[in-house]
Amino acid sequence: MRIPYGYKIGNNECIIYQEKAEVARIIFYYYLSGASFGKVVDMLFKKRISFPGIMIL
Repeated sequence: MRIPYGYKIGNNECIIYQEKAEVARIIFYYYLSGASFGKVVDMLFKKRISFPGIMIL
């Protein structure tokens, strides 16, 4: 089973991983505001936010 970003396994259940959940909220906010995937990636890069599949140097 793949665990959704912003969650972790604890006591045999998915629980919110607060540190990463905030990043997930920001991504959803930008997306629901009309940002494309590319714009979301640009925003993450500018804020130097690391995210699976996106490498920040």
